[in-house]
Parts: sequence; structure tokens; C-alpha cells
Amino acid sequence: MSIKRLLLALLVITSLGSCSKFTQVVYVSPSSSDIQSVNHFYQYENDDVKVVYWFWAEHGVMSFLFYNKTDRPIYVDWKKSAMINNGKRMSYYTNKYASNYLSYGTQYGLDWLDVFNEYYSNHNDNMKLSRASLVKGERVTFIPPHSYITQAFYNLTANIYFDVTDRNTEPEVINFCDVYVSRSNKEIGFRNYVTYSFSEDNEAAERHVDNEFHLNKVVTMDNRYFEYKDLDGYRANDWERPSRFYIKELRWQDVYK
Repeated sequence: MSIKRLLLALLVITSLGSCSKFTQVVYVSPSSSDIQSVNHFYQYENDDVKVVYWFWAEHGVMSFLFYNKTDRPIYVDWKKSAMINNGKRMSYYTNKYASNYLSYGTQYGLDWLDVFNEYYSNHNDNMKLSRASLVKGERVTFIPPHSYITQAFYNLTANIYFDVTDRNTEPEVINFCDVYVSRSNKEIGFRNYVTYSFSEDNEAAERHVDNEFHLNKVVTMDNRYFEYKDLDGYRANDWERPSRFYIKELRWQDVYK
């Protein structure tokens, strides 16, 4: 028996004896060089706009800040925009009365606004995002010059987990924790496709942001490592990053095949 499989066998014996549950932290990577990492945030920029991403949530979330860099108003057409999840179009437009936080989960709906506030506090004095109230979904959003909007849409994965016997799985120590690091053999990618223009009713002037990402490595650990807090109640292990997400409460048979 190889050393790796022996370690896996020892871990399964220990885990079954303690009835442990597991958490997986999934790392997201851009699929093109025009998306850069800036202070752990993925960021895309062209002459017109800057788009900053935040994925950290259970099963991931497509949340982003869309900033108008120009001296002209920009119009975003949500009916012509979508998240494309493994080839499936998932519309951003709704004509129903709904709050993003109610539709897509209160567990992260407010948190990511605070994160973008922190991002912008490091770059722009006196700029603060506000929490939205219950509004009717707009087909077209008006963005004045040198201002921004934020949106959160859809989970990146649903009922998906990754087994530690996937290719290139190795035991490692991260954040002082014994974990397993693998690169999934499930090819999962997603895109953020946004249509915008400088004229609300001129289709010929439409421009597009088309940012593509894929799931990279997966870190599997005991739940206790993910949730461990020090004596003052602060989380001692720093897994959270805008470029990652997590999947919790997995059983051993979910992650070991």
C-alpha cells in the first residue's frame, strides 16, 4: 500500500471513530490573463469599467462590484446578461419584486457588501456602499460617471462535493492543520457575462464583459479545523478569501470514494 493511501486509510479510521464531518475549501482561478488578483480580489478592467469579484460563501456566490470609470453614464442591460454555469445560462433579470438578499441567501447577502466596503475604503476615502431595500428588479441599471453598483447572483455549485481520491491528492499542512489538497477531476467553470452601453436604446453601441473562471484546488479538512476559534471567540484559522468558497457538513463517504 502506498504511503498516500495508508495516510488516507488512517484518516478514515480516525474520522469514523469520532463521527467527524468535513469541510472543503475550493479555490477559484481565472481562465484568462486579463483578470488580475488585487489584494486577494479578482479584478477585471478595461477602458470603461472595473469589475471586482467576491465568491466566499457556502457553495460559492457570484457577487461583483461594477464600476463606471468614465465621464459618461453607463447602462447595464440585465436581460442581456447572465451567469453561464458549466455552459448553462442563468439569467440575471427578474421582473418580480425581490431583494437579492432574500432571493439568494441572507447568510451572505449582507456580508459581501461589508467586504466591498473594506475594499473601497482602502482605495477611495469617504466612499461607502449602502444596503439595498426591497426593490423591483430593473431590466436596465443606470450607473452615473465614476460610481458603481454591486450585485449578488446564484451559487456557483449546488450539492456538489469533491472526493479526496481525485487526481493529485496529497496530504499537506495549511494554517497548522492536517488537510488533503487535490485538483478535482470534475471540470467545472463559470462565466460572468454583462452587457452594457453608453446609450440606453442603441443596441449597436453595446459592449460586453465576459469573465471566465474555473475551480482549481480543493482543500478537505475536519470541520473542527475550519471552525476552530481561539479563547476570545475569534476564528483562529484564516481560510476566508474572496477567491475561494466552502462546502460544509460533508460525511466521510461524501469525500472518500
